[in-house]
Order: sequence, then C-alpha cells, then structure tokens
Amino acid sequence: MPQSGGTPTNLFAHSFAQSGPEHQWITSMTVLIFGGSGNVGRALIPILYASGAKIRVATRSTAYAASLPDDIDTVIADMDDPSTLRPAFKGVESVFLLIANSPKETQQGLSTLAIAAESPPRHIVYLSSDLAVRAPMIPHAGGKFAIETALRASGIAHTILRPTYFAQNDLVQKDVITAGAYATPLGAHPVARIDTRDVALAAATALLDIRAKNEVFLLSSLDAPNGNETAALWSIALGRAVIYPDLTPEDFANSIETMVPPWLNFDLLIMHRWFKTNGHPVNQEDLEAQAALLPQGPRSYRSFVEETANIWQSETQSR
Repeated sequence: MPQSGGTPTNLFAHSFAQSGPEHQWITSMTVLIFGGSGNVGRALIPILYASGAKIRVATRSTAYAASLPDDIDTVIADMDDPSTLRPAFKGVESVFLLIANSPKETQQGLSTLAIAAESPPRHIVYLSSDLAVRAPMIPHAGGKFAIETALRASGIAHTILRPTYFAQNDLVQKDVITAGAYATPLGAHPVARIDTRDVALAAATALLDIRAKNEVFLLSSLDAPNGNETAALWSIALGRAVIYPDLTPEDFANSIETMVPPWLNFDLLIMHRWFKTNGHPVNQEDLEAQAALLPQGPRSYRSFVEETANIWQSETQSR
C-alpha cells in the first residue's frame, strides 16, 4: 500500500500513549481486525500498532486499505461473499470481530464464524452489546445474541465484550446539541455509557493477552445520566442552555425518517422504547470483572462531554 495519504506512524504511537494504562502485551502474533474503520476499530488499530503486534485488516474498501500504513497487512473481503474471507484468516492467531449493524448482521456474523471454523484461530474477541442479553427483541441486539450463541458452539476460544451505550453516539447529534437540544429520547431512567476508546483498549488487552479466554465482559462506566441529566451535562460543557425536549420514541423516529434507512429507524425506535421503559443501569458489582481489561477504570461520560464540547467550540472559533 502507498504511504501517501496514510496515517503516519508517529500519530499511531501518540494515540497509544493517550489510550490508557500499560499492559503486558503478547505481540508475537498476527491479529485480524474486522470493522477497522468504525469508532471502535479506529481506536483499536493504533493501540495494536503501537504495541508491535502484526495487524491484518479485512475491509471491502480499497480506499480505506490504501490509507493505512505500509506495514499493516490488508485483505479485501466482503462478508456478503464468505469465500472472500478465507484469505483473511490464513495464519492469524487472534481475531477482532465487529459486525456492523445492518439487516444482514446475523447472516454476516454466522457466515464469518463458519469460515473461521475451517481453520480456527487461537482466539476470537467478539464485540457484542449488553442489550444482546437484556433486550434481544431490539433487532441489532438480537442479531448479536445469535452470533454469541454460534461463537460459543464453535469451540473456538473466545472473549465476548458487551458494552453499554456508546458515548460517541452523541456525535451524530452535534448540530442539534449545539443548537440547544439533546433530542435522543433516553427517558427518565439511568442509561449507562462507555467511551469507544475504552472498548478498544479492552479489546486490545483481550486480543494480546492469552489469559482472556471463553469469558464475557460487561464494559461500562458508572455514569448513567437520563435524558434531562444528559442535557444538563452538555449545557454546562458548552456554556449555554441545552434542553431535553423529552420526545416520544415515535416523534424522534418521525424527525429522522429522511436521514436514516427505514430498517435503522425502526431498530432505533425499538431501542428508544426500551430505554424509555427500562433505562440501562449498571452497578459496581456488574463492573468488577472489567477491571481485568480496564485496570485503571473507564473514562467518565462527563469527561467525554467536556472534551467533545471543547473540540466543537474550537472548530467554531477557527472558522
């Protein structure tokens, strides 16, 4: 791959330095990554790169493959055509498996596991969701539950990561938040958050540490603000009023129907109904196990809001 247009090595090293505590990395292995261009993948690759691990990224995008440093191996592969996945698995010891939310998520996940089972890696780290067990009637959560079940049945050593609601989900609401409203209909119950950078750090620890096998980890901070509390945090961070309009899930779905495909709008509708009725709380006891992957603890949601508000304000001032 050409280096031109790629991410410079020193930026990868800087990202690792900012990512969290030191770990006893086992770096004499090749790690295969699915989902490298998403929020978690973009944070994971720099950590693995700086650790010295050999990285292979499976992607459909030739442009994305060309953007990576020369010493990151890439394989052009499409989960809709499972036969293209076989070259990706050759000679790898550890696999990070992230299947993007889509109507085809379950099919893609099961097909990928079937290909993996033909020449099993030593370890698969699967990024699931805590909602997979709490609310499998939510389409994207139920798909992950099915993939979890298949992974357990495969006999391949594995680690399952179940994060709560991503702090970075707020980023798609930037224009609305900066205009003075936090519109996501979270409701009045607590909704726990996790920063995707902590999910990436936990994944890296599991991928490179052979002690983590056949385990399930809930990943979350203890920060679980409801809708009103979330708006208040943004208001403080931005230094101006941000209200919580307390939209119904149906009203919110109507407001975004021209912005997202119908399947995703319906998926979000079911999730927001769940949050409105149940919230998504966690407690300290729930999080004891995650210390093995995040020994210094997760970032707070408040720190994410403050950091993001500063970035947004800096962008505005630089225009």
